[in-house]
Amino acid sequence: MKKLSDYLGKSLIIQQPSIWKRFYELRSDNEVLGEMKYPKLLSEMVECVIGDEKLTFRRPHIFSNEIEIRKQGFELPIAKMDSNFFATKGILDLPRGKKVIMNFGLLINQAKIFYNEKDLLVTLHNKISLKEKSNVIIEKRSEIIDDHPWIIMLAFYFAQLKRRNSGITY
Repeated sequence: MKKLSDYLGKSLIIQQPSIWKRFYELRSDNEVLGEMKYPKLLSEMVECVIGDEKLTFRRPHIFSNEIEIRKQGFELPIAKMDSNFFATKGILDLPRGKKVIMNFGLLINQAKIFYNEKDLLVTLHNKISLKEKSNVIIEKRSEIIDDHPWIIMLAFYFAQLKRRNSGITY
C-alpha cells in the first residue's frame, strides 16, 4: 500500500456506499484505502481497517469528551483524543509524546488536522447529501499521517459524533 503522503494533490473521498448501511470507505479514484463500519445498529463504537491495521474507536461512556483508539484484540488504548466542551478542538495523544490537534468548524462542515498547532496536515470538507461524504485534502507530506493513517478516519468519526450529538442536521 502507498503511504498517504503519496496522495498529495490527489482527490481522496470518504463516502458511504449505501444509505442503508453505516459503512464508509476512504477512496482515491477506484482504489479503496480504508474502511470504517459500525458493527451494531445503535453503537458508537467503530471498527476501522486501513492498510494492515485494524482498530476500534469508541467513547468510554456516553457523556465522555474522550475517544479511545485501540488495536483490535487488545484491551489498552494506543492513543486517546480529548475534546473541549464545545467539541471545536480535539487533542490526540499519540505514542512517544506526539500530539495532533484537530479543529472542527462550528457548522460541522470542515475539520483540520494540525501537528504542533502550526503544521496543517489534512483538511476534511463535509458535503451535503443523503449519504455522508467528505472530501479529504492532504496539505503536506508528514510522517505522522504515514505512520498513523487512521487519524483521517478518526476526524471523520468525531465529526459524525458531533453532528449526532448537536441535533443540527444538514
